[in-house]
Amino acid sequence: MKADLTHWHAGLMVAGRPDEYEVKRLLADMGLRVPQGTRSLPGRLDVPPPFEGPYALKVCSPAILHKTDVHGVVLNLDGESLKAAMRRLAAVFPQTPLLVEQMVVSRGPEVIAGALMDSSLGPAVMVGAGGILTEIAPDVVFRLAPLDEKEAMRMLTELRIAPVFEGYRGLDLNAGALVRLLVTVGRLAAAWGEALDQLDLNPIVWTGRDWTILDAKLVLNPAGAGPGP
Repeated sequence: MKADLTHWHAGLMVAGRPDEYEVKRLLADMGLRVPQGTRSLPGRLDVPPPFEGPYALKVCSPAILHKTDVHGVVLNLDGESLKAAMRRLAAVFPQTPLLVEQMVVSRGPEVIAGALMDSSLGPAVMVGAGGILTEIAPDVVFRLAPLDEKEAMRMLTELRIAPVFEGYRGLDLNAGALVRLLVTVGRLAAAWGEALDQLDLNPIVWTGRDWTILDAKLVLNPAGAGPGP
């Protein structure tokens, strides 16, 4: 894995600062599900996405971690409204790439997962209630990385929202698939080592077939040139 991370790290558009498109390409290469997406560079807004709508449009820059705060996200677009929205965002963010993604239909609550580097304990994995619930009513659990499937499943059972993974009100969420996602996040955190600052996957939604990561942020430690030794 470390060789793959080193290769990915070397290809970043901005050295050491991946944008959402680049983070999601890494996650997809690791077997995790992300929406179909394409990145449009400044001056190349006339190229239609190679997939059907409806579309989500976002500013795509490592300098803009909270896109909604700067009104950099537009949802539920068809082909014509996508063109108009791209022109509007390009006028506000003239030197910023734009990310076009296929909208995802989901079921049940949103989940957050991620990783961070603890200065005393090392890399850790987290999971919890996602979306706006992350700030309104925090419900998260942490474990050191890497971790196995048994430990990842324990994380889910310790959450207050644990009943949603057990068929609550007819929900058919696949807990095992989310466990495997957490194990992959743990492997990634351990491979990055001290080069990792924070990985934030929020929200993650269940589509009826798989867990899909709708938004992803990765912040690397400026002192770390790449994955750990």
